[in-house]
Amino acid sequence: MSAQRRSKRTGLFASMVISGLVLSSSWTYVFAAEQPLTLQEIVNTAVKNNPAVVETEKRWEEKISRIPSVTAQPNPKVGIMKDEIPTTSLNPGQGVMTELSLSQEIMNPAKLKVMGKMAENEAYMTKAGWSDKQVEIYSQAKQAYYDYLYAKQALVIGKETQQLMGQLVNLAQVNYSTGMVPLQDTLKAQTEFSKMTSDLLNMASMEAVAKARINNIMGRSTDTAYEVKEEFTAPPPNFDLAGLVKTAVAEKPSIAGMQYGLAMAENGLTLAKKQQLPDYEVRLGYKKNREPMVEQDEMGNIMLADRKPTWKIEVMAMIPIWQGKNKAQIKAAEASLEASQAALQNMKNMTELDVQMALTEAQATWRQIELYKNTIIPQAEQTYQAAVVSYTNGKVDMMTVIESVNTLRNAKLGLYKAKVDYEKAIANLEKAVGKPLFTEAAITKVNK
Repeated sequence: MSAQRRSKRTGLFASMVISGLVLSSSWTYVFAAEQPLTLQEIVNTAVKNNPAVVETEKRWEEKISRIPSVTAQPNPKVGIMKDEIPTTSLNPGQGVMTELSLSQEIMNPAKLKVMGKMAENEAYMTKAGWSDKQVEIYSQAKQAYYDYLYAKQALVIGKETQQLMGQLVNLAQVNYSTGMVPLQDTLKAQTEFSKMTSDLLNMASMEAVAKARINNIMGRSTDTAYEVKEEFTAPPPNFDLAGLVKTAVAEKPSIAGMQYGLAMAENGLTLAKKQQLPDYEVRLGYKKNREPMVEQDEMGNIMLADRKPTWKIEVMAMIPIWQGKNKAQIKAAEASLEASQAALQNMKNMTELDVQMALTEAQATWRQIELYKNTIIPQAEQTYQAAVVSYTNGKVDMMTVIESVNTLRNAKLGLYKAKVDYEKAIANLEKAVGKPLFTEAAITKVNK
């Protein structure tokens, strides 16, 4: 087979592979959603429909619904007693005396009031957990979105690089046919072209996984078809660290939850001290005796008369006389309060550190973006052009050209990854602060 025919076949093979990949991509687009999803739509859907968010929302509804039951007095007791039943009968209806009773335990109102406050504190702790989960899912949705953009762009850059390699294959064939380079150069170029085909298949798999993850975070089936709109919305990292920390301490849901936990511990200590107050029980009874009452009249005659029904009222107080038990409860409540105080302070300290680390990461990534734009990309493009010219003139071998192609590809990927990493760093910063800063989302606010 002549070198010219081999060159034509190689070029045709390159065109078929590249065209096939483009065709596959276009068919995917035909069956995808007509209107690309924006980042705003993705985060809003995730915050609203993610199952983990829905679960914490229902936990909040459960806790807030329990408050009335905590502050309610115990249910009253109604009883009926048959007394003096003959031993010869098992029939309660033959009892001589019947007593109806109604009793009510009354928990000290001061205790109930504190218990209600504790239940409310617990409910709002759960609401803070709901808000915190929304912020977490918001951050995850943004990161998944940018992971998908990177996987998608990596595939695009990979296809462009393979096209360049296809051109190098043709160039190597031409140079070989004229005797300028050995056959080894052509084989190296063809091998690199085939390796890129394998890389593209891996990149396509990564894109599919990243796309499925977005569906999962939005609470949808992982195979739901859609396209996304490419958006890079974060501004340069010229943020005030002190202001961000102040915002985080004031508004971060996890800190709000700790504050409600501290309030709950304070009320727990108050309740332990109020356990020294007595509780009460009131009982009302109605008694009827069928046994006749023996009476004596003025003449000394014995007479039988029906007994009149009688009422009975009892008031009992349950006095906490076991002081050892109460002192132990107070000591345990004091320890719980001190633990809650320490946990809140630790959360504030960790929040400050998280904000600073996220901001530092964002600033470092922004510098990488500028370095790629202003230095690395231009240098890689110049190196590639120079390598192609030198190879055409027979001054460098094919490996030098292949290396320049890979360097250019890696530089383009590096720039896009730096842009993606910056957006993800901003998402981490928003998570550390505890609220969206640059993308709106319906995050539930915690009442304080």
